[in-house]
Amino acid sequence: MTYTSGTKRVYLQKTYNIIQLINIPDFLETQNVVDTLEDFISIFGYKPERLFFNFVSKSELYEMNKKYLLHNTHTDIISFDYSQNKQLKAEFFISMWAIKQSAKERSQSVEKETLRVLSHGILHCVGYNDKTPEQKLQMRNKEDQFISMFHVKHKSNV
Repeated sequence: MTYTSGTKRVYLQKTYNIIQLINIPDFLETQNVVDTLEDFISIFGYKPERLFFNFVSKSELYEMNKKYLLHNTHTDIISFDYSQNKQLKAEFFISMWAIKQSAKERSQSVEKETLRVLSHGILHCVGYNDKTPEQKLQMRNKEDQFISMFHVKHKSNV
């Protein structure tokens, strides 16, 4: 394993995959996030090839939302999915400002809401949508599954 201070890059040499967590919040333990993401992704029959989770500013994500999705609103995550043949390859851009707003609105911890957003991006890449109430509920249940997996893994490593 190789860690780079500041950007907290993690190279998964055992599987030759790369998961990069750029500007990850300090309250998340990088290795637990990476391990749980790998386990979560495998549930859907995918293998991570390259995943980049970029934590960016409120204004940067707002501008990306306008430019690439033509939405004139703030969002918590934008996913660019390049996956093929069950090989998960994607870039995610995440706003901690939006996550903090959602956490407050939903009376959730910022940690849980951050984990929800990480899994939300993955779920879109493996075929889940959230356009209908039924799809939103299904996606929420899968997000909760990821959060549970993370906390079990986290407690076992304490």
